[in-house]
Amino acid sequence: MKVLKHTHWIFYLLFALACARQTAPTGGPKDSIPPTLIASIPKQGQVNFKGTSVELSFSESILLSNPKEQILITPSIGKAFDIKAKKNQVTITFQEPLNDSTTYAINFREAVQDITEKNPAEMLKLAFSTGPYIDSLSIEGTVYDALEATAIKDATVALYQNDTFDIFKHNPVYITKSDAKGTFRIENLKPGRYFIYGMEDKNKNLLADSKSEAFGFLRDSIQLEKNVSGVTLPFFHLDSRPLKLTSARPSNTYFNIKAAKNLTTFNFMPPGKEPIVASFGPDQTNVYVYNTFPDSDSVLTRFTARDSLNNLVDTTFYIKFSDRNATPEPFNLQLSRFQVTGTKGLINGQIKFTKPVIELNFDSIYYSIDSTQRVSFDRTNIRWDSLHNILFLEKTFDKSLLPKAVDPVSRPISRAPQRPSAGNPTTKAPIEHQLYLGNAAFISIEGDSSKKLTERLPPSTLEDTGILLVEIKTEAKHFLVQLMTKDFEVIASKRNTKKFNFEDLKPGDYQLRLVIDENNDGKWSPGNFYIFQEPEPVIFYKNEKGAPILSLKANWELGPLLITH
Repeated sequence: MKVLKHTHWIFYLLFALACARQTAPTGGPKDSIPPTLIASIPKQGQVNFKGTSVELSFSESILLSNPKEQILITPSIGKAFDIKAKKNQVTITFQEPLNDSTTYAINFREAVQDITEKNPAEMLKLAFSTGPYIDSLSIEGTVYDALEATAIKDATVALYQNDTFDIFKHNPVYITKSDAKGTFRIENLKPGRYFIYGMEDKNKNLLADSKSEAFGFLRDSIQLEKNVSGVTLPFFHLDSRPLKLTSARPSNTYFNIKAAKNLTTFNFMPPGKEPIVASFGPDQTNVYVYNTFPDSDSVLTRFTARDSLNNLVDTTFYIKFSDRNATPEPFNLQLSRFQVTGTKGLINGQIKFTKPVIELNFDSIYYSIDSTQRVSFDRTNIRWDSLHNILFLEKTFDKSLLPKAVDPVSRPISRAPQRPSAGNPTTKAPIEHQLYLGNAAFISIEGDSSKKLTERLPPSTLEDTGILLVEIKTEAKHFLVQLMTKDFEVIASKRNTKKFNFEDLKPGDYQLRLVIDENNDGKWSPGNFYIFQEPEPVIFYKNEKGAPILSLKANWELGPLLITH
C-alpha cells in the first residue's frame, strides 16, 4: 500500500525528463525550411575581434552533425576548439589564442541542422579579423580524376606558401572541401604567393597519404593580387613513399621478393650462368623466382628494381628454396580480348598465365574455321610480356577461307529437323569458328600442363561492327590516343597520329582520351611532387552536350571526332 501511495512521484519524474529531452515534434506538415542565422558574436566582417569564443543564434532549435569534420576554420587551427549546441545557439570555444592581425573564416558546411528534419543551414559562413581589416581575396576551381575526368566530391583542397612545404608531412593552413560537382572556393585570403594541392583525406589527418589516397598538385604557384577562378586540379593515385624491399625468402615452391609498393620493372644479374626465371606474383609488390637450379643450395644474385617514380632499389642476396615438400600452385590461364576480324583475315588476343611458360606445343593451338579448314600458329605470331606472364597472339590468314555470307533472299527455307530414328543417330555438328587450345598446349616452369580450352570466335563482318573516325589538333610532338570502354579499360591506342580510324569495333559504349606524352615513353606518367613535375595532361573527347560516352551501333561510322589541346 505504501508503494502505491507514492507512485505518482515516479510519473512526475518521467514527465520532467521527457520535457527536458530535445526531440523532434511529431505530426503536422514536414519542415522543409532550414535554420537561418539571426545573430553572431563576432558579427560577419567584424574587425579587431579579441574574444576567445564565437556565438551564433539561429531562427529555431538546432543540433550539430559531426562538427569536427564538417566545420572548416581557416587559417587552420586543427581541431583545437570545443563546440556545443543548446536550443537555438552554437558556441565555439578556442583552446588557444587566435593570431593577431589575421582574418579567420569559418565554414560550417552541413554541421548545423534543425532538429525536425535535419535540414542543414545553407551557405553558413562567418568571417572576422583580429586586426584592423578583412582579407577578401579568393581562389576557386574544380577537382577531378585525371584519368577518368570525373568530379571528386568532398576532396580537401589546400594552400601553402613555403617552398619547403611537404604535402605528405605537413598540415595545411588554408583548406576547403569540394562539393558534389568537384568545385571549391577558398576565401578571405590576403595577397601573396600560394601553391595549391588537394587530397581525398579519407583518414581525416589533413595529409596526402599517397599509399591509399588520390591527390593532386599544381607545379606553378598562384600570385594572388585579385580573385582567381578557373583553377583545375587533377587527382591521381601514385604511391610516393620511398622504394624499399620488405622481405626476400623462400615461400611454397618459389622464392618470394616483396616490396613495400608496386614495382614497374626488375632485373637479376647473377654472377654465374644459372638462368633465373621470375615474374610478378598476384600483384606488382611481389616477385616470384622459380627453382631452375635444384642442384645448388643457394645462388648469390644482384637484384635491381624501379617504381613508377623511377626510384631504384639495388641490392644483393642469396636465392634459396625450401627443403620441405610443397604442392605447386595451380597453373591456370585466362583468355581476353580475342577476336577474329573477317574483313581483314586477322586473329588476335591475349592469354594471361599464373606462372611462367617454358614450352608451347603449337600443334595443339589453332583456330578452326570448319571441319576442313583451320588456321595454325607459330613463334612468329606470338609476343611475350614475361614480367606479367602474358602472351599476345596475332595472326593474319587468307580471309577467302571464311565462308561467304548468305544472301537473305536466296537463303533456303528452314524446315523442322527430322527426328532421328533409334537405329540411325544424327552425327555431331562440326566445330566452326573456334579457338582451340589442347591439353598440354602450354607447359609451365614447374612442369604443369595446361588443360584443354576452347572459345567460340565467329568472324566479324562490316555489318557487325562500326568505325570511329578520329582527328587530333595539338602542337605536342608526342601523344597517345586511347580508345576505352565506358569502364575506362583501354582496348586500342594510336601514337603520334593526328588523323586515323578505329575500325572493326563491336557495338557498344566507348570513350576517347588524348594523353600528351611529354617524356615520350609511350604511356601516361603521373609526375613527381618532389621534383615539381606535374602529371602529363589528359584530354577527353566530349560531345556538344559535354558527355564523354560514344554509343556505336553495328554498321555505323562516327566522326570525325575532334580532340584539341
